[in-house]
Amino acid sequence: MQRARPRKRPWGMRRFGTLLPALLLLVAATDAQDHVTNGDMEQYSLCPDYVSQIDRCVGWSRPTEGTSDYFHACLGVPFSMSVPDNQMGGQTAHSGNGYTGLYAFSSFDPNTQQPDGYREYITHALDPPLVVGTTYAVSFHVSLADVSKFAVNDLGALLSMAPPVRTDDLAIARAPQVSSGTAGWLADKAGWTRIAGCFTADSAYTTLTIGNFHGAGTAFLQVPTDFPLVSWSYYYVDDVSVRPVQAPDAGPDTTSCGPVMLQVIDPQPGLSYGWNTGQVGTGVQVDSTGTYIVTAQHPDCPLSDTVVVTMGARPALTLPVDTLVDLCVVPGVTFDIGPLPPGATVLWSNGMAGPQCTATASGTLSVQVEAPGLCPASAQVQVVDACVRPLFVPSAVSPNADGINDTWRPVWQAERITHWHVQVFDRWGRTVFATQEPAAAWDPTEVPVGCYAYRVEAAEAGSPQRRLAQGHVTVLR
Repeated sequence: MQRARPRKRPWGMRRFGTLLPALLLLVAATDAQDHVTNGDMEQYSLCPDYVSQIDRCVGWSRPTEGTSDYFHACLGVPFSMSVPDNQMGGQTAHSGNGYTGLYAFSSFDPNTQQPDGYREYITHALDPPLVVGTTYAVSFHVSLADVSKFAVNDLGALLSMAPPVRTDDLAIARAPQVSSGTAGWLADKAGWTRIAGCFTADSAYTTLTIGNFHGAGTAFLQVPTDFPLVSWSYYYVDDVSVRPVQAPDAGPDTTSCGPVMLQVIDPQPGLSYGWNTGQVGTGVQVDSTGTYIVTAQHPDCPLSDTVVVTMGARPALTLPVDTLVDLCVVPGVTFDIGPLPPGATVLWSNGMAGPQCTATASGTLSVQVEAPGLCPASAQVQVVDACVRPLFVPSAVSPNADGINDTWRPVWQAERITHWHVQVFDRWGRTVFATQEPAAAWDPTEVPVGCYAYRVEAAEAGSPQRRLAQGHVTVLR
């Protein structure tokens, strides 16, 4: 036998308090089709004028004997089935002028301290049906009616292949794909609470059903009410949506010989993208083999794509990091990069070809190798000349503008000077010339003839010792 549905509005009930507008989550702009054609509950076949007329809301119905409701401002009669004031309380629509309503449960047993098993649901056909493998964002808004004495912490949206019909008014024993979860109570009577989530369709679902899918053991919370004699939990429902959402596309897996720019293809405006490298944005440059994940921070769920980047193999080259050689003793040093794959070509920075190369001077020697089916490889070696060459310091200078010996400059034949400091002093110890440039020369035209002291400090790359020269230079005219 069907239980009598609680319908009587408490006498004299009126709207209490100021109803706050719902807090809307911003969703990235999209032209994606909504599969719920009357999700805002604005279209109706007839204006609702009594309880249990969910079928007057175009596209919406009930799958069980639980008699859900439709409210719309078209009625214009307060405290009935109108909006904002109706027999269950006062609430402006989340958008437009209409919304639906349902019981999460309808009474409470003071002996067992448990709610009853009565449930109401609203159902809408999906047009068109969902596509297997596509990800969808599902959302709806709920508000606890003023007359409610209890709140629940979990309402959900079930996607199914057919309406989940029951011939009674008990709970539909199915697990909804999207629900509010149990993290907080749906206890807001002033505004609307958005329930949203994403899921990937594993079937071509045709039907959406919203309600309380918990049977015995439904969690509940007693909330303040001006009508203590009622014992139910009743929710308004508005703005239901099922839209496809696109996961980011970072392109196919790739093999490269150098840095790769991974880029989201056709990024959605308004969405933020983050990579597992820690970088934020639609693109990231990578230079090593690995699995790279980009996540689009969709307001309802994070969506990701994975790209595997493989850095191609290169020929193995065997060169020392650096080589110390005394080029005053030997004419050069020969380097061999080792065995090479068939068909390899080799070019050294000094113009030589082949796996071997002889360096006759200090400096950086580099080699480039290319081979069929492999990425180009390169290597370099630093050749350091250990020969200690003499430091020449002239003992006299004659600045008489004859073009011969007019300036004074110490000369060191070292190939890679890393430190150079020259100072010249008069007889009072005052500096008359100083430089740190090996090519700079002293022009003593403006100083008197006489004897001047000098000090030269120098160092060469690869040599741990500094050269020091001190003495006197005579200015003649």
